[in-house]
Amino acid sequence: MLAMYRSTLCKVHATPTTLRSITQARWNTTTANGEGNDNTPQTNDNKETTTKNADVSSIFNILSDAKQRNKNSGTDEVQNALSDSMQREKQKSTQKSSDFDISVLTEHLSHVTQEFHQLHINASPNNTIITLTRPNGSPLITTSGGSAGFKKAARSGYEAAHQAAMQLLEKKQAKNLQVSNIHIILKGFGAGRDAAFRALISGDKWTVKRLTDATPVPFGGCRPKKARRL
Repeated sequence: MLAMYRSTLCKVHATPTTLRSITQARWNTTTANGEGNDNTPQTNDNKETTTKNADVSSIFNILSDAKQRNKNSGTDEVQNALSDSMQREKQKSTQKSSDFDISVLTEHLSHVTQEFHQLHINASPNNTIITLTRPNGSPLITTSGGSAGFKKAARSGYEAAHQAAMQLLEKKQAKNLQVSNIHIILKGFGAGRDAAFRALISGDKWTVKRLTDATPVPFGGCRPKKARRL
């Protein structure tokens, strides 16, 4: 047998390319019939088929194990596994096919980008000033504890801030201003801060979309002024 293979190999190297295919076919036929040696080369197709057969055999082994477990436990594990895989594939397909609806997001976030009328409450230790402005900051109505009829130290009190807020609402109705959404900006920690805020919220049918505390907070900087002693 070895002498025959050597003669065929010599013929392959000696013969042109047209005859090499014939000798290769002879090599394959001899190996298929069982006459060949174990050291015959394997092609890529043979390797792919062997790997596929190994995968299929492993799958059959898993299914046989699952059937054995079904007999012991009484539950159909194969059917459960298949149903779980089908549900996962359906979820993936629905997630890929469904488009994100941006209209819902824009509807919920429209108030973030929308410009509102501003309502400034400046509650200082000496007075309470309330100003209604346009979205760009230009003033429309301005009232204070002094314009409400209070003098000196009484301008910063609770009652003065309440009266100033009511005066602003009266001026708004007189000018027939259509203000639905407002942005309240608080500044200072005076006594009229809470009074003006409560009166403005309960006095009109506008909606507070944003609330900001713009009170300046000192940090570092210059040396503070000497405290006044009485």
